[in-house]
Amino acid sequence: MGWTVLPEETASKVADNLQPTMLDLIDLHLVGKQAHWTVVGESFQPVHERLDILIDQWRLWSDSVAERIVILGALPKGRAHDIAHLGKDGEFPVAWLDGNEAMRLVADRVEATARRAREHQQGIEDLDVISDGLMQTIIEGLEEQLWMLRAHLQ
Repeated sequence: MGWTVLPEETASKVADNLQPTMLDLIDLHLVGKQAHWTVVGESFQPVHERLDILIDQWRLWSDSVAERIVILGALPKGRAHDIAHLGKDGEFPVAWLDGNEAMRLVADRVEATARRAREHQQGIEDLDVISDGLMQTIIEGLEEQLWMLRAHLQ
């Protein structure tokens, strides 16, 4: 069942390319919460608050991607089981992290997510202008976040 005017085969290809980005964004949200809960040190307050802002954005983006997948007639798969099989970026440490270490680890994850989102966006850019626009918005946002995270570390 789809709520789009795209041909079924095209909609399926687009949804297949959106799914990995949705999972990456959910993973970012969870990793961000882990860093948020375990950041310590002199920069605790600003890092803790900055992570809240990032986490909220990742959750909103993952929801937007999931809803687009549904519009395309596919079922989004964003359960813990689906995310646990990612394993692309290794385990995020369960440890007390000083502010700079937390920001560095999160920045590395944002960078990896942005790179993969660019790859998946290339698979839809000629198929669906709406999904392409959504991916462009997310990639632009991730790259801006990466810039700000890396600037924090200088």
